[in-house]
Amino acid sequence: MPYNDDFRVKRIKKMLLEMAKGNFFYALEPFEKNDNIASLVVLLNMVNEEIRAAFVHQGFANAHTTPQCIIQLSLILDGNGQIELVTNGTCSLLSYLPKDLIGRPVTEFMTEKSKEKYTKKLYKHLKRERSETVIFLEFVTNEGLVLAKDCQISVYQALDGSGQKILLNTVFFSKGEPFETGLPKKTLKVTKGIKEHKVTLTPKDIQIIRDVHDTIINNLAQDLPSLKELAHQKGTNEYKLKYGFKQVYGTTIFRFLIQERLRMAKTLILHSTHTIKQIVQMTGFKSKTHFSRAFKDKYGRSPSELRS
Repeated sequence: MPYNDDFRVKRIKKMLLEMAKGNFFYALEPFEKNDNIASLVVLLNMVNEEIRAAFVHQGFANAHTTPQCIIQLSLILDGNGQIELVTNGTCSLLSYLPKDLIGRPVTEFMTEKSKEKYTKKLYKHLKRERSETVIFLEFVTNEGLVLAKDCQISVYQALDGSGQKILLNTVFFSKGEPFETGLPKKTLKVTKGIKEHKVTLTPKDIQIIRDVHDTIINNLAQDLPSLKELAHQKGTNEYKLKYGFKQVYGTTIFRFLIQERLRMAKTLILHSTHTIKQIVQMTGFKSKTHFSRAFKDKYGRSPSELRS
């Protein structure tokens, strides 16, 4: 039966309230009427899908989009903040060997801003026998890249009587997709196989790379210029753009473009009334055949099977 505008607006209000409560598994079915309210429903479902795909909260992950690659950054420090133990994941993330980390102050691997925040906030916690807090910290890798994350800081007394200890812990992850097959292995080992001279990425370089990322996301229906031209437009060179993008996002620019086009297509198939042909055009694919093949390779189902 046709829904009136008042009913549809109430449904949208209900969805917004569910999202505000942290429920990102609530979605609205598409309406047959093609107007501004219907367009808003599609956009809300897309936003909800994006949040849900990246949603990990207090150890809970959506079973259909469970992160495929989780690396835990964990450090045990003494009461003076010197590193005593590290995990292999920590060494992988920071690109240091254990011997390069152990025995050194953890603040040596932070940005200046984070050093100040960490030292100031932890000072009062060290006065207590046991304490826990969360601090947003920025770590600098051996290549000069910045890893930023909320970190759980736990202060405790060692059972062996060796005094006060500090556990610093956080998780980095790359999200998966439902029905996905053929995920690349070791997605965070982005420099493996690169034999050219590695370049140092400055904060300005990283900002340019993030700008390219945003440009791709906001123009999925458009063809990208050549990498050489794109790099020139953004004020960098082609090699630094390719190398830096893979360092920051763990994949090539072309693969990222295809991945985001497919993800947008999946959301439109599930939450809009657009035909498959319209979705092909909206997501920048050259042909329906090419789109269907790429979609099935990634999600294990054809577009028509997913919609049915």
